[in-house]
Formats: sequence, structure tokens, C-alpha cells
Amino acid sequence: MRKYRDLTIRERILIFNILFFTAMLVIFMFLFFEVRRSTEETTIAAERLLMGQTVNTIELVSEEAGTIADSIASQPLLYRMVNTQDLDRFLEENDTAVYARDFFSEIETVEKSEMLSGIRIYLSPEYDKVGQAYSFSEVFRPISEVRSAYWYGIFAGRPLLYAQFCPAFYLTGREINDYGNVAYIRRLTLTGRQNSEVGYIAVYFQTDYLKKLLLRNQPEAGSVYYLINSRESIVASTDEELSGIYHIDYEDIPDYISAKEEYEQVVLSGGRLYAAYNNISNTDWRLLSFIPVESIYLKEQGRIVRQFGFLLLLFVATVTMELLFSRNISTRLIRVAERMRPGPGAPLTTIPEERTDDEIGQLVHTYNQMVERISALVESERETADKLKVSEVNALQSQINPHFLYNMLDMINWQALRGESELVSQAVQSLSRFYRLVLSGKDILIPIGDELRHVELYLKLQNMRYENKINFIIDVPDELLECRIPKLVLQPMVENSLLHGIFEKETPSGTVVIMAWEEVNSGTGRDDIVLTVSDDGVGISDEKLSDLKQVLAAAAKGEELFGKVSGKARHSGAVLSGSTVREGSNVAVYNTEQRLVLLFGPDYGLTYRKNEPQGTEVEIRIPKQ
Repeated sequence: MRKYRDLTIRERILIFNILFFTAMLVIFMFLFFEVRRSTEETTIAAERLLMGQTVNTIELVSEEAGTIADSIASQPLLYRMVNTQDLDRFLEENDTAVYARDFFSEIETVEKSEMLSGIRIYLSPEYDKVGQAYSFSEVFRPISEVRSAYWYGIFAGRPLLYAQFCPAFYLTGREINDYGNVAYIRRLTLTGRQNSEVGYIAVYFQTDYLKKLLLRNQPEAGSVYYLINSRESIVASTDEELSGIYHIDYEDIPDYISAKEEYEQVVLSGGRLYAAYNNISNTDWRLLSFIPVESIYLKEQGRIVRQFGFLLLLFVATVTMELLFSRNISTRLIRVAERMRPGPGAPLTTIPEERTDDEIGQLVHTYNQMVERISALVESERETADKLKVSEVNALQSQINPHFLYNMLDMINWQALRGESELVSQAVQSLSRFYRLVLSGKDILIPIGDELRHVELYLKLQNMRYENKINFIIDVPDELLECRIPKLVLQPMVENSLLHGIFEKETPSGTVVIMAWEEVNSGTGRDDIVLTVSDDGVGISDEKLSDLKQVLAAAAKGEELFGKVSGKARHSGAVLSGSTVREGSNVAVYNTEQRLVLLFGPDYGLTYRKNEPQGTEVEIRIPKQ
């Protein structure tokens, strides 16, 4: 008998499929007999718990409505007003104003509740002056507005009735439209005279709120929760149509569903249902729940049947096709593996595409794509390195600016002629240190602190020339000074701030501010460092700002800065479309943007904007490293 490791791939797959099918068959038979019982037990237990929670929530709502009505009735304004012997005098007393303030503050606070939609107090005619005195509020209403309401007739016919919940058909049309379609009505009486008609406190809310409470149970398909009162009125329902189909008279509910709070099977409207009910304390409401038996387990049972059918079909198809394809698959895999294995030191090469588009064909296609992509990446890295070298050389050339060097040497010459030997020494040392930082080292990235020292030397030289008319402010946290930044990024931006901002003012003096902070890049999710170079110079026009955006876009795409203009235009300073902006400024901006994009990608680089109320600001975004 052969060992398993000696079996072919086709034979191994066939054995696995047989074992898998056998295991699935056993599991399916077990689940088929257990799913109905376990699903029903779990569902009914969960529904019983949910129903209890719903009853408790609705009872809390009813208790809160009663508490609100009682709290309003006990307010000094209402209590004293109802029981006073002289209403006119009471309304004019100073204390009444204090009572009124507290009363309406309480009303305003209570009406903010999600449950409530309004509060009204209906008073008998002898209290009409109350509504006139507080006409700024709609709380006090004449009792004549509700004499036609069904609930008013109930209270009138039952003098000892203290309070009750009223569904929509108990209310007037105005109450439903303006206040709410469910109300808790409480009788308002004189102290010691319960059957006296002084008025009523009405706490209104919407049935949608009760429906929302019922829908928290997420009932099964075809099931329904509804509230019914002793006068056979549906107070709220998750499905009005089903509550009509599964309607049981209020008085017959205990006879039809023998065990309160427990689900039991009943037959109603030709269907088998699980039914349960419970009484809602402090009301004449009963909560009923009906769940079709079929809806409980059909979903789970159907899912298992579908899975087993799919597994059976898959097994049959696998066994049928295994003998036909396994040999072909093995042969093709071996052939592809041999072609993918290059010799020692040999470069990766593509292999002939498969004529089929199956997994092996896709493997060959994916392998060829990988080889082509690797070759493209190698070439791209080579081109990127070349561009970066050119950009670095351009940046160095821009720093070895003959005009700047000439101006500095001319300044030193005049200092020497005037005999200012100490200033000459300082200027020569600063100029020497400036160019030493420019030309020293091979590192592309240097600490931000070193880059700032380079800027300080540049501004020190400019202040020597322009008699300290440039203020320089650095606001960079100490913890960022050791973070790395590409060399020669800040100084070109500061130079632009001087030449095209501060020095173009009528009085060539001003302030350059460099700030830095750390923030999360919304595009990459990485920690970035953002630096800004801002000045209070003449600012930047919309046209020049548009030109700079073109320069930045060209640098980001790797386009030639002067590739689209003639030599004459280039000589005059035209850029891209021929706009007349300064060539030196744009070359520095172009080089800096291109270096940042080459080093860090398109999410990083420069952004120019106006610096209100005057001046210009450039933002430099680099990844933290």
C-alpha cells in the first residue's frame, strides 16, 4: 500500500474531497435535527427577555408622564392659583411673578424631553384671566377647546377618575395636529374636592416614540408587537396591518393566552404563532407579541440546506473533473516552474503566455507583469536618481549665485576702504561659513537645526549690507531641530521673501518668520513636519500666484521649466505659458519642489499663499524622519 506522500496531486485531492463530503454529510444531518429545537428555544428566550425589557421601558414612560403631570400640578403658581379666593389679587402679587418664572422654566425644561411633544393646561371659564395674564405662552388654554374630545366625556362621566392615557381617537383634531396623538390626561381639582372641575393637565407625546420603543426588539419577519387599551384601541404597533390580522379582544386576551409573560403556541388567522402578552402598569394597556413559528427557524434551516447543496454539487463536480484535469494541471505547473527558475546571475525574463485564462494562465500573466514591473521600477529608480542628482546640482548652482557673491564682496570692499576691519572680518567669516555649509557634506538630508543656521548666516550677511533692516524670527520646537530636511530648502524661500517681498517695499525693511510644527498627513496617515516661511513684504499678486502654481505643477510632473517657450521668452523670464515672472525665483522654486517630490512623493512639497494682511507665505511639507 502506497504512502500518502507518494500519492499524486490528483489522488490527494480526490481523497480529501471524499473525506470532506462525508464530514459535511454527518454535520448536516446533526444540524438538520437540532436546528429547529435550538433555534426555537434561543429565539423564544431572547424574545421573552426583550418583551420584559420593552414592558419595563413603556412603564417607565407612563410613570414619567404621571410624574411630569404631578410635578406641574404641585408648582406654586398652579397650586395657589387654583385654590386662591381672589384670582385678580393673586395675579398682581409680586410673589406670583417669581412663581410664574419657576413654572414656565419647569415647562420649558420638561418639553425638551425626547418623549414629549407638548404640555397644555385646560382651565374652566373662571380662570380665563390666567390665559390673558400669560398670553405669551400657549400652556394655559380654555377648557372649551376640548369639550368635544372623547376623553373629556370620559372624565365628565366618571367624576372619581383621576388620570388616564388617551390614544388618538380620544383626542380632538387640533390636539392631534398641534400637540401629539397620545396624551396622559390628569384631572386638576381644588384641594379637598376631588370631583370639582377646575381643569386638566395634558401631557402629549407621539405614537412614533412608542413605536420606536417597540421596534428596538427588531422583530422577526412576519411578527408584530402592539399596544391595545381596554376600549379596543390600538395605541401603537410595529405593523398596523399585522396588528389587525392578529387582533384579540382586550378582555379575551387572558383566556386566549393563558400564561402572562410566557410565549406559547396558538392558532390565529389560520397560522401557528408564538404569542405572549403583558400588562402595562399605571395604564389600561396590554402589550401583545405574535411570532410566526415558521419565521423562527426557516432562515437558519434554509441557510444550512443551501450550504449542504452547494457542498454536494461542488463535490460531484470535483470528483467528475478531477480525473480529467489533474494530470494536465500537474504537467503545466512543472513546466511553468522550470521556466521561472533563472540560472545563477541571470536576469529575470518573461515566459510565453499561456493560451488559457485559468489559474495557471493567470499565474504566468502575473509573473510576467511582476518581471515587467520590476524592470520598470529599476529603470524608474535610475531615472529618479539622475533627476535628483541634477536637481541637487541646480540647487547648489543657485546657491553659488554670482550676483549675491559679487554684492557681498563689494560690501566687504567698501567696509575695507572705510577701515572697518572688524566688520570686514565678521563679513568674511560669515560668508566663508555660509559657503562651507553649502558645499560641505554629501548628505541629502540634514538636521533642521543645521538648515536654520544656514538661513541665519544668509540673513546676517544681508543685514550687514542693508543695515539691519531685516528682522528674523524662528518658532521651531526644540524636539524638531534634529529631524531631517533636504539640504538647501529653507534658504531659497527666505531669499525669495527678501528679493520679491521686503526689498520691493517703499521702505525696504521687514520681518521674516520661520515656523514649524508636527501634524498627521490626512492623505498618507504619516506624521509630517510642516514649515512655513512668511514675510510682511509687498505681497503676491493673483497673476504671480497663478504662475507659481504652474511652476510647482511642472516640477511635480517632472516637466521642463522652460520647455514650452522660445529662447527669447526664456531669456526674458517667461515661464511655461509665457507669463512674465522672475526666472531666478521660479528656478529656485522649481528645483526645490522637484527635489521634495522626487524624495518624498506627490503628497509633499511647496504651497504658496497670501499672508494676510500683507506679505507672502510658503508652506513646506515633509515627512517626519
